[in-house]
Amino acid sequence: MFFPAVGRYGVASRIHIASEIGMEILEEGGNAFDAAIAVSAALSLVIPHTGGLGGDAFVLARLDNGELVAYNGSGRSPSDFPVDEFISLKPKRGGLTISVPGLVDTWVWVNSEFGSMELKDLLKPAISMAENGFYIPYQTSRASKILYGELSGFESWRKVYGSIKPGEYRRFKRFGQVFRHIARKGYDGFYSGKIAETIVEELNKEGSPLSVDDFERHRGDVMEPLKISYGEYDVYELPPNTQGLTTLQILRMMEKTGISKLERDLNWWRTYMEISAFAYMDRDKFIGDPDYMDVNPYTLLSDEYLGGYVSSLSLSGGDTTFFTLSDKYGNIVGFIQSLFHPFGSGLVAMEIPFQNRLIGFRFEKGFPNSPGPGKRPLHTLSIALLSREKEHYIVGCAGGDLRPQIHSQVISNIVDLGMDIGSAVMAKRNMLLKWEDGKPVEAVFEDENYPEYAKPLKYPARAVGVVQALKYIEDGYTEVYADFRGGGVALAK
Repeated sequence: MFFPAVGRYGVASRIHIASEIGMEILEEGGNAFDAAIAVSAALSLVIPHTGGLGGDAFVLARLDNGELVAYNGSGRSPSDFPVDEFISLKPKRGGLTISVPGLVDTWVWVNSEFGSMELKDLLKPAISMAENGFYIPYQTSRASKILYGELSGFESWRKVYGSIKPGEYRRFKRFGQVFRHIARKGYDGFYSGKIAETIVEELNKEGSPLSVDDFERHRGDVMEPLKISYGEYDVYELPPNTQGLTTLQILRMMEKTGISKLERDLNWWRTYMEISAFAYMDRDKFIGDPDYMDVNPYTLLSDEYLGGYVSSLSLSGGDTTFFTLSDKYGNIVGFIQSLFHPFGSGLVAMEIPFQNRLIGFRFEKGFPNSPGPGKRPLHTLSIALLSREKEHYIVGCAGGDLRPQIHSQVISNIVDLGMDIGSAVMAKRNMLLKWEDGKPVEAVFEDENYPEYAKPLKYPARAVGVVQALKYIEDGYTEVYADFRGGGVALAK
């Protein structure tokens, strides 16, 4: 059995120092939204390859009064985005892959709508670490070592992150300067004025077409979560441009085929892989910036739409950091931030790595997710929330394209198999990696038995994603759990 941390409130994140900072805010009387900003800032500095000020963020939360809130903090492509050049070059890193980062806007929105503490006080721990120094964790140094050959050609990355070592004591003075501007001026401390001008100038030198005007125009959006019923639970996910819809499609097809109630043998996993392949095919065809989509997400979740595919099945019997927290007031929050690939584009400005989120676009025209100026690409980030009467869960992960499978498997472990959150997170996971024409082609399995197109992984494997999860019982207690696969820490009190 895998034991979660239990208490009145708690935090689960990818690294101990962030969880500790979150708990300190909660113990001082701050709420879960206050703690989320402090945790996010600490993660941005200490494990910068996973997400940060140069990347995007999403929030899905349940308030003490039962209301759900969701925010899309993803940024858009530059107004002068060279679409034809982008399609021709198909870049994976570099200046053409950078969109306007939305994390700081997300902090400001969260703080203004739900915060009980001043933003400047929530950023104090991160400012102190940036200016006074901290010990480089293994996660960051390992990412730097593995990616050196790929990223060392970007001078800005090589100078800041190319030589870091585990246990090295480092200060990031320019990073701290950016934190201080945000603490004083909020939104304007990052998206306009001196900081924005300096960031844009440094990114332009290495090929990004972003402008200060692009920064100044950025605003995130309040969203309405998508909802389905699964078993006895209501399941909520973030709508497009995220792939939350894909998670819900997988769950709906698991229920319609009946496999949600079957033993998880090899035949079960064959069917699950086919279901996932279909859902990903739909994702790539239909999902993108909602301003450019011509199909209602609920159409893709309907019995009429999914029934035809399900009847054709032959049934046989990405880097990110997510954290979740609760407070003593009854709020629960899921918060996810990312650069997409580790260290994102490879470009660094003011010691901040910037994302390569624009590679989420298709490299062809004529689709909702085709590239264009001032447009959001398909986002792999999403968060799941489950509710049944007074019992509520939040599930999130680092997993990139695999996220819909990770979420659906953990949710099914909770709903169909009755697992506690520790066991649900640590159960063996198996992931579809490639598909063609809606059929599985390549997969990885933590299970000992696997189909002919799959490769085995030694359990527990980082390759099947890293999950953080929370369970909250109204007027009762919180359980938080951090996946062993990622070295995270869950704390509760």
